[in-house]
Amino acid sequence: MKQLLPHIQIGMYEQSRCVLVVDDYELFDFISDYLGDECDLPHESQSSEARPGGEIITMYFPLSVAAATVEQCLLKISPAEIERIHRLNN
Repeated sequence: MKQLLPHIQIGMYEQSRCVLVVDDYELFDFISDYLGDECDLPHESQSSEARPGGEIITMYFPLSVAAATVEQCLLKISPAEIERIHRLNN
């Protein structure tokens, strides 16, 4: 996994599917909406894991979506905006 932005990691699942790991539900909701609405990159499924004070969400993208494409879209968001959204619940 590669730390892409604060609280967001990107990587590959079983070396074929791009995954995004977001360590807060509010931030996940923002990222999910942004990727789906602004970038036309909706995720295919998700899983979550409880953590103290919240949960960690993993987004799984279709096989046709390259990690570089997801990364390019996300890097348009400022780290300051990511931190602001993360602080809403943390």
